[in-house]
This record gives sequence, structure tokens and C-alpha cells, in this order.
Amino acid sequence: MATTIREKELARIDRVLEKHGLKKTGLRRGILLAFAEAKSSLTQAELIETVSKESGPVDRVSVYRNLTHLKESGVLHEVDSNNYVFCSHECDDHAHLLLFCQKCHKHQEIKDHDRIGSFMSSLGVLRFFGKKQPIFLRGVCAGCT
Repeated sequence: MATTIREKELARIDRVLEKHGLKKTGLRRGILLAFAEAKSSLTQAELIETVSKESGPVDRVSVYRNLTHLKESGVLHEVDSNNYVFCSHECDDHAHLLLFCQKCHKHQEIKDHDRIGSFMSSLGVLRFFGKKQPIFLRGVCAGCT
């Protein structure tokens, strides 16, 4: 039987949760699946609406706690105030670059670790980014200009 796109996403979600030592709860998997299937970033309210449509009413506080925990673990990135995205490349201990369009809310993660590493090295004593903390570039993408 062929594997569906959703099954592949759930397998990836399980790998990410396992890699970060996080429990594979139904709510946590549902939250990450909502982000994986989203075309752009999601706010907490949009996330609650999406997860509720899929699995019934969810507790707002539980969603908030999960968002906080997933963000602290490096699985989600807060790209703008209360706007989150799922890390697209299963972050390891390296800095990465995240581009975020403030108009359409689409995002792209840059995976060129050599160039990003060179940039980080060039900062010298000014290097204040954490290993898992992305470097954000916010602006308007070419499609929105």
C-alpha cells in the first residue's frame, strides 16, 4: 500500500519529537501536523481552529503550553509576535537563517550551513546567537512586491 503524504509527515513529526526527547502525544502530533500542512505561519488562534477542526475542541492552555515547549526545544520558531512555523529541516545544533515575508507570512529556511557558519564566525565577539536560535530576516518577498 502506498504511503500518503500525511503518513510521511506524521513519520517526520515522530522523528523530530524523538530526536528532541519529547513525548509523542496526540495533541503535540496534531499541532505539528497543522504546521506541516500550513502554507504559511500560524498564530495560536489559527492553530487552535485548525487542530479543533481535525480532532474536536482543544484546551487553549494546553495548546499554549505545547507551543512554548516546542519553541524552547527548537522544533517551532516564532517568526513574528504570536506567529509560529515548524522547523523545516529537523534542526541540529547549528545556527540557521529563516526568511519571513511580513505580507503573505510565507517562510523559507536556508540550509547552507557552511555559509551561515562563516557568517557566524565573522561576527567574532558580537556573536550572540544560540546554536538552535535562527537568524531572522523579515521583509517582503519577491512575490509580494
